[in-house]
Amino acid sequence: MHRYRVFCTAAISFAILAAVVAKTSHAATSLDAATIKAALRTATPEEQGFVDRVVKLAQNGTLPNGLLESTFLWARKKPVEHRFQFFKRGLILRAAKLGIVL
Repeated sequence: MHRYRVFCTAAISFAILAAVVAKTSHAATSLDAATIKAALRTATPEEQGFVDRVVKLAQNGTLPNGLLESTFLWARKKPVEHRFQFFKRGLILRAAKLGIVL
């Protein structure tokens, strides 16, 4: 009986810890559309619409959030006048390798 209690307590503790870590890591890594638009200096409604669309796809789980974030971080290091083009092209190509059509 004592072993059973220890096992149950440990299992519940691990489940709670996993939930807290998952929630914290997701919240810490999610980007919003306004941040992406400002950093990439989107200029046209088409560019802004693309950012809105891919952020929604990441939020609903269709597009992996890590893919969106890593592509954003990569594009942010490119020359200012071409950041959005790098972001869009890079994201389209990387998503296509996963079978996701943007």
